Amino acid sequence: MASGVPAPEAAAGRSAGAPGWTDFFSRRVVLLVWLPIAIIGVLHYSTGAHLHWVHDVLRRVYYLPIVFGAFLLGLRGGLLAALIISVTYLPHAFVHLVHQDPGRGLEKGLEIVLYFVVGGVAGYLADLEVRRRVQLQAAVAEQQRLTKQLVRAGRLSALGEVVAGMAHEIKNPLHALAGTAEVVDPLIPAEAEERPLWELHRAEIERLRRVADRFLSFSSPARLEVGPLDLRDVCERLVDLVGADARQKDVSLEAEIPDAPVRISGDRDQLAQVGMNIVLNGIKALGQDGGRMRISVGSEPHQGRARRFLRVENDGPPIPDEMLEHIFDPFHSGDESGTGLGLSISARIVEQHDGYIEAANEGLGVRFSVVLPAAPSR
Repeated sequence: MASGVPAPEAAAGRSAGAPGWTDFFSRRVVLLVWLPIAIIGVLHYSTGAHLHWVHDVLRRVYYLPIVFGAFLLGLRGGLLAALIISVTYLPHAFVHLVHQDPGRGLEKGLEIVLYFVVGGVAGYLADLEVRRRVQLQAAVAEQQRLTKQLVRAGRLSALGEVVAGMAHEIKNPLHALAGTAEVVDPLIPAEAEERPLWELHRAEIERLRRVADRFLSFSSPARLEVGPLDLRDVCERLVDLVGADARQKDVSLEAEIPDAPVRISGDRDQLAQVGMNIVLNGIKALGQDGGRMRISVGSEPHQGRARRFLRVENDGPPIPDEMLEHIFDPFHSGDESGTGLGLSISARIVEQHDGYIEAANEGLGVRFSVVLPAAPSR
């Protein structure tokens, strides 16, 4: 899935993942950790042995950069700060180098041990807080997605009732018109001047019938025939169905199918319809110049649970941000000749499978991700 969500920021600007080596030399870390360690070390070495209380204070002040290192860089930062302080402080503590710390040996040894204890505990707590924040942000994002899904489902349900009524009202006179057309058709000779207009009349009746059928399929989705399914079969069928159209439009079609089964519980035909709607929209978006399209299936973890995905990517122009917000809304289409129902119907089918569908400007350029729950383990 595409899902494509940036990693949330952690406390004090630290990223959610483990800090990289560049993080250890960021401006904030240098100012709050490494520079104070250097300043305290210089003061420690340059302070005379007769000033006992100054040495006591400086030994304690070392805890500040250790805590800052843990807060900014986590466990590794806290322990690294403690290690650098210990290595630089050891000669001053136990060797008469320029000046020696006049404190007792046991006291100075325990102080070094405490540096590591404080760095380790503070770093562990900082990492724990970051993980909790990441989990909270993921939960909030999931809640927002579910809220949007529920709002859309409610809106679609209400709209579906209206559309169903309109479609039925349209189909009744259409049946009469189609029946009349069958009776009148033999009466107009093929060479007659009126024949082209008559053929146009019949074609428009048929087009209206197809539109009415699509409205009805939107308002009353077909019943799912759920069963054990390998998502790889859906991908292979999809490639077979759209292969000829892709070649005709000069679209390079790629398929990434894993060796291991990708098992779900679902309706093979309806999921193939979802994939077809997405792929055909993508081919249309690529235009006359063609391009690349990639279809892939696989598995990924999601909040501790296994999720399966079917992704369709193309290298066409990005979807405008304002359109991304409404791309699965009914009657919202970037194609003037379309009804704007294809992706809405696809979203409803995926929701019937307890999954979700999302679009983002990622991957090759534009990515649609159908995310489904894994099949229950036997």
